[in-house]
Amino acid sequence: MIEVSNLTKRYQTKKVLTNINLSLKQNQTLGLVGRNGAGKTTLIKIILGFLRPTEGEVKLFGRKAAANHGSVGYLPEQASYHLVFSGQEYLTLLGKMSGLSAVENRVSEVLDLVGMTRDASRRMSRYSKGMLQRLGVAQAILLDPALLILDEPLTGLDPAGQKDLRDIIIEMQRQHKSILLCSHLLNEVERVCSHFSIIHNSSIIAQGSLQKELFSSNDYKIKASGISEEMFAKLREIFNLSKLSADDYLFKEETGGQKESLLRSLLDGGATIAELGPVQKSLEDYFLRATGGQYEDH
Repeated sequence: MIEVSNLTKRYQTKKVLTNINLSLKQNQTLGLVGRNGAGKTTLIKIILGFLRPTEGEVKLFGRKAAANHGSVGYLPEQASYHLVFSGQEYLTLLGKMSGLSAVENRVSEVLDLVGMTRDASRRMSRYSKGMLQRLGVAQAILLDPALLILDEPLTGLDPAGQKDLRDIIIEMQRQHKSILLCSHLLNEVERVCSHFSIIHNSSIIAQGSLQKELFSSNDYKIKASGISEEMFAKLREIFNLSKLSADDYLFKEETGGQKESLLRSLLDGGATIAELGPVQKSLEDYFLRATGGQYEDH
């Protein structure tokens, strides 16, 4: 869907983006994360063909970005609307300008999808921030694009509004859309994205599968009862088992088979195991380690 190769953007002597390589495959949702001013929006504008790179290239669907406008839906960070229209009038106008067939049916469909049917006839000047964001998503998906690019779609929304937008994104995933989601809200990226790229100081410093990176640790949390102090002391010496609370323990598997040996020792000792699972790291923890600094979530 998106292939960015060796991309650099420079304004005179200042590098805004440095040697960016990024890939978004079909049916993936990629979260592009970074601090404010890291270069996320500049990269999106280059991907969309609004800006030209100083070096490198961008391809969408295997072709140059400028040739794919009808295949891409875009929600900018700060969208401007003609507020004299109602939401339904605005989308209908956009559909007709784009040559969309059966405009009325498609407008009704996307308004229903984003939960705006009830307010479709209201003038947009009376819409809340959340309603305008919903309408922005509606215009982004109006032409049924295969690729969606959403720049900070959750910023400024209250928790209920964030959940609504998250549900819309999940519905887009069910429809097999590929999505590039630019955000500094790491917990939201972690909830809806399959992959991530961290941009820091104009460069991408880490990227990959969220599932692989956040669950790839050899740390395991065990919830078990019936472990005596004597048994715990023995297991701590053999397996370096740590106690978190009365029935919660932490174990790091150093070599293959250790986890199974620990479980056998617990069962043989009469313990009851209620839960065993990998310790999930948060994207925020990962981000802090990658960037070596404090993250400001605002």
